[in-house]
Amino acid sequence: MKSLGIAIKKGEIWYSFIEGTDRNVAIISETGKQNYRPESNTLMMDFNNIFTELITKFMPDVVSYKLSLDINMKQIPYMHYSLGVLNLLCLQKGVAINECSNRWITANKRSKIQLFEQHFPNCSYKNEELVSSVIAWFALGE
Repeated sequence: MKSLGIAIKKGEIWYSFIEGTDRNVAIISETGKQNYRPESNTLMMDFNNIFTELITKFMPDVVSYKLSLDINMKQIPYMHYSLGVLNLLCLQKGVAINECSNRWITANKRSKIQLFEQHFPNCSYKNEELVSSVIAWFALGE
């Protein structure tokens, strides 16, 4: 199974691509970041291009993304509209999609993050790189 995790913040789309038959034998093939300009007049087209590039490159079985619930009005275009573009692309390409809130990621005293760090002790990921990796890894078991 191939899983692509996505975490978005202002100006950055972080991704993690993980492969394996389940979480116990998973390997992280690639993590990275794509930049975008949140004030761009072509923001939705930019998201379309970035997500199309990632889905075409990795050909995932599932895409998981971080859904931010506590945002302000100025953040909606890049934090939520972007996810509409991602959901549409996945639907068109027949790729399963899964959303995870920050509360899900950090639930039970960050137990999901701790499990990830135990399984991948040589990874010193932080912030959105860590989040995109955790949600991609957990998607292998669903």
